[in-house]
Amino acid sequence: MSEDIAKQLYSRTDRRPWREIFGYKWLTKSDSSLVVRDFDGRYFMLGRRGDPVDSGGPAAMIDDAPEPSLRGDYADSFRVDVTEHVDSRAVGIPTVYGTESVDVWVSWWVHDPVQVVRTRTMYGWHQIRTHLSGILRQLADAQTEAGSGLGAPEIMRHLGVTQRMAEAGLSYRVFDIRLRDSGEELLLGQQENEWVRFSWTNDRRGEYDFCLQALRAGPVSLAALWLLRHPDQVQQVLDWSVGHQDLLGPAHTDWQEELASLLGTLTDQERKEISSILRDRIAALGRQVPGVTATRK
Repeated sequence: MSEDIAKQLYSRTDRRPWREIFGYKWLTKSDSSLVVRDFDGRYFMLGRRGDPVDSGGPAAMIDDAPEPSLRGDYADSFRVDVTEHVDSRAVGIPTVYGTESVDVWVSWWVHDPVQVVRTRTMYGWHQIRTHLSGILRQLADAQTEAGSGLGAPEIMRHLGVTQRMAEAGLSYRVFDIRLRDSGEELLLGQQENEWVRFSWTNDRRGEYDFCLQALRAGPVSLAALWLLRHPDQVQQVLDWSVGHQDLLGPAHTDWQEELASLLGTLTDQERKEISSILRDRIAALGRQVPGVTATRK
């Protein structure tokens, strides 16, 4: 059974309506409501209507269909799923670093079973998903016009309270937003056919940190990275290395350049004296100097 079929909101019962009514009255607890229709098109209902828990949102507009009678003459009866469902919508939120891919988690349910049957709303998540996408696009446009971005806090502030779809008898609310890895997503703040450079996921953040470290390490690490990705271009990398020794060699600080310039102005005798003092000092530190034996204390 496919996922869509598994989430059918209602189904026509096989037994005669009066048998369904009699059997439903004996149930102590049920995850469905019973909707009955007579030959004149009027609806009757047994079971729960409204929200499964206190959602804190606006009051739902519910069809006040009366309860059916065992003596009534009815044409059809339907079982409507009134349990709470959970689904997610993949969304791409634009940021200064690219598109941040998230999953918007949604809790949804039937608050008006009669309206679900009347409008033949067979698949609830499809209706919820379409409605949610429209509201997210409106939020993104409004935030753009206001000069601010749309992020998880703004989405939760607007959609964390119950949203009513009175025309379909459905309600939903967003209860969580989490980073996702990949997949098809609703792109906010962009044209539908606009190409996205990349998705700002956890993997992308790791790649960004790696590239940042390679740039900080300098041309040597970048040349090595290029050779790793293009092993067939060894000759080109070697040629570039030979021609750019100034970039690949150790960097000279200002004081090193100043010292080298100063030494160049000394006479031969002054250089010999400086060399002797420097060799003795290095040897005293325990370093190996050619032609000098370090003294032990």
